[in-house]
Amino acid sequence: MTDLIERVDAAFPEELAPLGTEGQAARAPSEPLGPARPLHVLLSVALGGSAVLLFAMASGHLHGARAATATGAALVQLAFAVAALTRPSRGLFWAMAAANVATALVWPALEGPRAVSAGTALVGVVLSVVAVVVASALALRPDLGGTWTSGASVIGSVVPVAVAALTMVGLFATSHTVASPPASASSASGGGASAALALSTTVTVPGESSKTFQSTIAGNDTEQSELAKWVPLNPHDQAILTVQLAEARSAALRFPTVASAKAAGMILAGGMAPGVGAHYQLMSAEGFKGVNPDGSVNALYPASWIYAGTGDNDPVVGVMYESLSEQKPSGFIGPNDHWHRHSNVCIQIKAGEIAVPFAADQSISPQECKDVGGIFMKKTIWMVHAWVVPGWESPQGVFSHDNLHVYCPGNTDLTDAVGFCQRQS
Repeated sequence: MTDLIERVDAAFPEELAPLGTEGQAARAPSEPLGPARPLHVLLSVALGGSAVLLFAMASGHLHGARAATATGAALVQLAFAVAALTRPSRGLFWAMAAANVATALVWPALEGPRAVSAGTALVGVVLSVVAVVVASALALRPDLGGTWTSGASVIGSVVPVAVAALTMVGLFATSHTVASPPASASSASGGGASAALALSTTVTVPGESSKTFQSTIAGNDTEQSELAKWVPLNPHDQAILTVQLAEARSAALRFPTVASAKAAGMILAGGMAPGVGAHYQLMSAEGFKGVNPDGSVNALYPASWIYAGTGDNDPVVGVMYESLSEQKPSGFIGPNDHWHRHSNVCIQIKAGEIAVPFAADQSISPQECKDVGGIFMKKTIWMVHAWVVPGWESPQGVFSHDNLHVYCPGNTDLTDAVGFCQRQS
């Protein structure tokens, strides 16, 4: 028996003994750390979860510089997640800690009513804090966890599962901010699930209670008719409307940004206004192909594209159709597209835009308009909005005049005396 023990001991020379056994030289922090330890796995999972969350928000909820920032941060986190398992070192751990301090500061900047929910931002910050704590601990003690018992290692391995679950919570926090939409959501928006969700997640923003803004959204009689309760269609008509709205969506996405609208020769009509966006008018005969001679709509041909601002990168949010007929057109199939027109409108034709010096539907006289070099219209042409762009559905219905998700840039509804946003892009 003694001889057997001696032979077993001989099979485990000192250099292969477990880390921390007596007689083994201390491992230098810069040397490879061997197989992944629980803390390395935890760090990698936290970094990977952060990367997934950032990628998801950049692709589905962010635009412009914020999307680019989130994508860049996600790529860095992904590279760190791989390196935490394959090339761990003290210097790398310090770099991870520093990078995640920066990432934790990025998340609050991504939060907003049209971007990332506060819940998702909070989860992102928590993941970054976990990464900072674990990376800093490993930078100070690269061998941390190497001498854990098997029981401690098993417990430590459960923590990454919790971090992965936390990541899933963050993913759904933005998409499903409110679990149960109000009962009125389906009737207000025609029964669409996406519009019901839009209604449930609508927030109050600064400026909505101002006298100017309330006057702007009050509108006229035809605009008020656009708030009528949605009338369900029979299956035949609903199938036709589905095709028409799909054509309208396809037309809207032909010009996804203000820059593309300008490149197509469109000009700004008025300015960016809360609830109705910035209208870029098509200045060709094609703009009036959207209504057929019999009054029905040809949804592939809007007259105006509506954007979330006047900056070149601002996205399309909807389209508008126009009719030159004296009578209100029948438009889309069914009774739910209530067309509107404005009274006492004064416009100024300028290079690259149609200026509106006075608020519409007010007691402006032809002489007052003439005094500012404008063209007076007692009544405008017939118009109807179609909020058909995914992610910008109106909680009040696809054909509503106002869309409560279209705010002034900066997520406010602060307007000037005419009703246009004080901040245009």
